[in-house]
Amino acid sequence: MTRIEIAGRTVRLDTNHVIGQGGEATIYRLGADQALKLYKSPADPEYATSPAQQAAARIRLREQQHKLLAFPADMPSEVVGPIDLAYQAGVVVGFTMSRVENMDVLMQYGNRSWRDASGIDANRVVQMFRQLHKVVAAVHQKGVVIGDFNDLNVMTDSDAVRLVDADSMQFGGFNCQTYTSRFLDPLLADTDALVLSSPHNENSDWYAFFVMLMQSLLYVGPYGGVHRPRAGARLQHDQRVLKRLTLLDDDVVYPKPALPFGLLPDDMQRYFEQVTKYDQRGVFPADQFDNLRFTGCTSCGVYHARSVCPQCSAPGAVRQVVTVRGEVTAHRVFRTEGKIVQAAMQNGALRYLYQEGESIYRENDRRLMNATLSPELRFRLCGDQTLIGHGATLLTVDADGDEVSRQTIDQYQQRLPMFDTNSSAAFWLQNGQLVQTARLGNRYIGDILPSQTVFWVGERLGCGFYRAGQLVRGFVFTPDRRGINDQVDIEIRGQLVDAMAAVTDSRAWIFTTTKEKDQLQHRVQVVDASGCVLARASAESGEDSWLGHGIRGHLATGTALFVATDDGLVRLTVDGDSVVIERTFPDTEPFVRSGNHLLPGPGGIYVVSHRDITLLTIR
Repeated sequence: MTRIEIAGRTVRLDTNHVIGQGGEATIYRLGADQALKLYKSPADPEYATSPAQQAAARIRLREQQHKLLAFPADMPSEVVGPIDLAYQAGVVVGFTMSRVENMDVLMQYGNRSWRDASGIDANRVVQMFRQLHKVVAAVHQKGVVIGDFNDLNVMTDSDAVRLVDADSMQFGGFNCQTYTSRFLDPLLADTDALVLSSPHNENSDWYAFFVMLMQSLLYVGPYGGVHRPRAGARLQHDQRVLKRLTLLDDDVVYPKPALPFGLLPDDMQRYFEQVTKYDQRGVFPADQFDNLRFTGCTSCGVYHARSVCPQCSAPGAVRQVVTVRGEVTAHRVFRTEGKIVQAAMQNGALRYLYQEGESIYRENDRRLMNATLSPELRFRLCGDQTLIGHGATLLTVDADGDEVSRQTIDQYQQRLPMFDTNSSAAFWLQNGQLVQTARLGNRYIGDILPSQTVFWVGERLGCGFYRAGQLVRGFVFTPDRRGINDQVDIEIRGQLVDAMAAVTDSRAWIFTTTKEKDQLQHRVQVVDASGCVLARASAESGEDSWLGHGIRGHLATGTALFVATDDGLVRLTVDGDSVVIERTFPDTEPFVRSGNHLLPGPGGIYVVSHRDITLLTIR
């Protein structure tokens, strides 16, 4: 337990109060509406193997002794700044601030699967960026530069925005030394490396604003895609930024999950060129938003700001019910004009949930209820039953939409309702316990850490992890049996951004996305049923590899893992302590894209997109 002094009183902190953690600090819940940001010391175990991080922590703490005291008092209300300073032995170690609730990080708005499942269309995104534009301008009017302006320190519910990590902002004589490479203005970098070499400024804030806007409108940033030149070396993200090789370059493969660049109006396309090719800088012109009026295509459902839908005119879309390419046959088994919300293969049957209009349906067009998709809703399927999580409430309905049960469950960091299902049971967290439905009542499986635990479950194996402060533990368990093995050596570094798992009867592939220093890292850790970590692999976000483009779109079967990539399906396996590509399936390329949900199917694999379910069979 940690003790600190705030406003003359002693406050005791423990891991149950942790609501967030990054590479520099841990965030604690403090009272009804406040939070505490507590800086990590140079002796923090996360820095144990990095003298550079230890030195950075010492410098950070030294500067904050003066910087936090000088923080401007009249900042816009959207800036989540310091309220009271926290001391330990007379040294400033953190500060209190207003707690941001019921908001998501802006990064999610550039995630197509999340946006589709949340029912947030492009016009709501445009309105949110109008609000963010006003906030950035107001911050600059106070003589403050945001500095490390990125999509993890902007929180939003699409109607309002908040800027967090305000202590890193630049004002007075205090420069912001941190940066995130995806949003770093190359004009501030050296010519040979995308690292900060000149102080942040207002123009660099507006550059980051522009990058975030593109990511949220197109699901890809200006330097997304992969560089595959006909000759010469392949360049990764940082080198491409320095050479101004955007996603529109002839040698760059445009990512399939992204929306076509041509959906933007002409003036925004010209502005894109001016910024990326000719290094134009300055305040993002607010009148650009006036022409960003999106309408939904009646054919494909894509929102666009053009007179003709660019998605329908783009090549590569599968229109036939049955298509054959080489050794692959693609059979479309379902299509909706709305959105597929959830899908699962259970007891040999394909089960799915989709929304059309204001209604939610199950397979065979069984209408369950009226519902509007939102980020607060989470769905799972269990046979004919559908489970809906909202806040701390878990609702189970039957095939007719009638309520079967309603109960209170735990949430991950007070935001995400924690539950999962397999074909025969539902699992959830409640009062620090993992619980399962059973024929004679609920079955207790084991104890977990409240508010800090995520988990997933298969038919014969479950897995998860919890993290709070210096404590990081992975665990495995067996459905229908009591007991949790929480001695799994899971590694999580920096700020946890996303997590997912693919589970078979004998092993779990646990994926994480973390922000470490200035980069996003994707990792996979393969764990067997005994809790032994068999292999690990990692890749920088955007790297031209199976793991570089995200941690979703995987199917675990036996000892193998199938991955959906823009180049087609890939099958992976564990060799020694490494994850290796066992086989590629290039003929599947037209039918899959990175991030597609994969399910086992009869003689093949189901590929689930936001509107279609297609069965791929390979001869």
